[in-house]
Amino acid sequence: MNGLLSVLRSLSRRYKLLILSSIDFSTAFACWVIFGPPFTALIASNFQVGLLSIISLNIYNFIIPTAVTFIYFVKSGFYRSSIRYSESRDLITRALKGSAVFGISWGIVYTAEYEVVRNQYLVATIFKSLFLAFVFYAFLQTSRDAARIILNFTKRENIGKPVLIYGAGVAGNELYQSIKHNHEINIVGFFDDSKALSGAEINSIKIYGKKKHLKELTEIYPNLEVYLAIPSLSVSERRRIISSLEKYKVAVRTIPTLHEIVANQKKMVEMQDLSIDDILPRNTVRYSPISFYGMNLMITGAGGSIGSEIVRQALLGNPNKIVLFELSEINLYSIQEEIESIIKAKDISVEVISVLGDVKDKFRLKEIINNHSIDFIYHAAAYKHVPIVEYYENISEGLKNNIFGTKALCEVASECNVKKVVVISTDKAVRPTNIMGASKRLAEMVVQSIDSENSNTKYCIVRFGNVINSSGSVIPLFRKQIAQGGPVTITHKEVTRYFMTISEASSLVIQAGEFAEGGDVFILDMGDQVKIFELAEKLIYLSGRNISHDGQGEGIEIKEIGLRPGEKLYEELLISGDKLKTSNSKIFKSIEKYPAKDVLTKVLDDLYNASLSNDVLEIRNILKTNVEGFKEAKNE
Repeated sequence: MNGLLSVLRSLSRRYKLLILSSIDFSTAFACWVIFGPPFTALIASNFQVGLLSIISLNIYNFIIPTAVTFIYFVKSGFYRSSIRYSESRDLITRALKGSAVFGISWGIVYTAEYEVVRNQYLVATIFKSLFLAFVFYAFLQTSRDAARIILNFTKRENIGKPVLIYGAGVAGNELYQSIKHNHEINIVGFFDDSKALSGAEINSIKIYGKKKHLKELTEIYPNLEVYLAIPSLSVSERRRIISSLEKYKVAVRTIPTLHEIVANQKKMVEMQDLSIDDILPRNTVRYSPISFYGMNLMITGAGGSIGSEIVRQALLGNPNKIVLFELSEINLYSIQEEIESIIKAKDISVEVISVLGDVKDKFRLKEIINNHSIDFIYHAAAYKHVPIVEYYENISEGLKNNIFGTKALCEVASECNVKKVVVISTDKAVRPTNIMGASKRLAEMVVQSIDSENSNTKYCIVRFGNVINSSGSVIPLFRKQIAQGGPVTITHKEVTRYFMTISEASSLVIQAGEFAEGGDVFILDMGDQVKIFELAEKLIYLSGRNISHDGQGEGIEIKEIGLRPGEKLYEELLISGDKLKTSNSKIFKSIEKYPAKDVLTKVLDDLYNASLSNDVLEIRNILKTNVEGFKEAKNE
């Protein structure tokens, strides 16, 4: 069977069309003979006249309607559709129209030949035309269905990975239609909580409705994957379903949420991995875009994880101009290309300026800010990877960029009368145990000090924890390690971290900027801290894999490798311990002290000189003396 199928599939399209049109011609001829004039005349003659003689006498009232029908088929693209992959409704529509053309054409020819109207046979002829059209359609559709079944036939041992579609609604059916011809996938069923659907079928595939069925399916198909196809679910409902699937150790993938579909970000049948929103126990809040109408914005670090998302969201506020300020050429090119495509797709009227530059270069900053009359600046440019900044050779550069780059930007913003500057900070700035965190805490002090001396520009700081899927985030690393078969590496079983999506963090940064009165330190509500070990477990189970304990048995091992230099077991967001509410329940304000200007100036001068000579010992001593709580972690 497979040998014949291979021959048929390998034929050129011309030969396939020749075979198909020959079948259609034969079908039309058979319909005409059996249900048209020839067989009727044969019965009327009491079988005294030969069938071939009758056919030859009436052949033109077959040839003419058949020719008209085939011309219609060609013109309508009937033969351009691939039978193997066409949707049934598409073939049904075209076959119905073609059949109608055949029946009507025959009726017209027959009426003219036998003077039907004068002989008062018009009603009978109309009924016969309709009947002939219906029979021809039935023959056409049957031949197409049979061809599709034959061409899509696959031997059992060649079936791909077993997939259960969770959701038997419109989205589930559309997903089925989009993947049913993929021979790498074997759809073993649908699952739906609705009692009304349990036990029913979609395209001869059973709908399951009880959890015990899931257990049975995992026993039959050990490598079962579940495709979640209910885009209208709320976040909590999605989490409930995903959590219930975790114990079955099945790989779970999902179609986009309704929000993503409506926002034209995703197609309904576009499969994707679970987002951390689906896994972590926290509620994501979406906010309406802030209006930047008529304003000129500048985002430093515009090609980074947070900077690029601020750019995307700021676009929706209809600014007059956005300046993308970025040190990395490749990052700048990437965000520029993306933003240009968004502008075109959404028909947004905004000028985008892509600028290569270093935030430590005051001359370059002043030139750009003045040339483009910048109103708001979002400062996201920073070195943030703890192990890299902690490395001996990088300490000085980390300080120059994070502290003195921030200082240069804020001073130039004041000189150029920028209305507002929002500086992105990190939870690692609170009682830091590493150079990166200490540099960000000093940068915060610099911002507050400059704000106290300035009345034209309002400065604020927004402090938050880990953002999901940012560069260096643990989650993409875990996914990569799982895909490679493990082990998944964690630094310590007790390590906990705050998590927030890039989109939510960027939205809250923009929202916080609206509250700025000058020198504010805003804290984002990150929810509860999450154990990294438990997160690793969830990701492994929801990838359809088991956990190997102590390297024994099949599965993926979770391996402790020890805390990295400067790494904490847990993070904090507050230094003072007090926080004030704002009108946004996700944004708090912290009242925090900073040194007098002359004291801070002396600290910065000493630190700058130590950085120039790369005197790491002196740098550490200055930070220990002047950054509250700074105590380098002693990691074994």
